[in-house]
Amino acid sequence: MICPCCLQGEILKARIIKTSEIIKICDECDTVWKDSECISDSSGTGSKTFLSERNCRASWREFEIIGKA
Repeated sequence: MICPCCLQGEILKARIIKTSEIIKICDECDTVWKDSECISDSSGTGSKTFLSERNCRASWREFEIIGKA
């Protein structure tokens, strides 16, 4: 699935290592959606904000990629 925000990246399914939360993330613009959230250009959150709310560093090392969304 192509990201509706940047129209370039692919949406991946991932797990936040620290919290075990399953998310979807764009591999280009780093927009994040909760796993249960509908993917649209108006519903995503920036990964930096999303991770800081969970006391995680803003880094792809915080994710374990599970596969494509």
